[in-house]
Amino acid sequence: MFNTTLLITASGLTLLAAVASGSAQTAPAKPVTTSSGIYTAGQASRGEQTYMNICVSCHPPGTYTAPAFKDKWNGAPLSQLYGLVSQTMPKQEPATLTPEEYSDVVAYLLKINGAPAGKKALPPDPKELKKIRISWSSKAGSRGQ
Repeated sequence: MFNTTLLITASGLTLLAAVASGSAQTAPAKPVTTSSGIYTAGQASRGEQTYMNICVSCHPPGTYTAPAFKDKWNGAPLSQLYGLVSQTMPKQEPATLTPEEYSDVVAYLLKINGAPAGKKALPPDPKELKKIRISWSSKAGSRGQ
């Protein structure tokens, strides 16, 4: 009986060790960045319309594709850019657009900096945007769009 108990215990520990080592070898999830296709083309198009109707009077085209803009935001959570835009713009009437309009404008800013479009719209949710890092690819916005 002692040998049977010892054998069952040893087998259980071996199985537990195998399961633990297998889960430890699971590849970490790929981080979500602005290079991952996190907005739709339609969303960026709506954002461009909003930008041209409201934002362009203070922020001429090209303002947000300059190297200083890219350097400032590269590596930051997207929630910070969304927060700045949604809380301080338009300058004369801050925070007066809908959350969706702000996410559309952010999608447009991503587009003009070369971030690819995807199949899912950028959510107007700061908690979700906090999980996304701004990352400009080496080609992003290199044409000065």
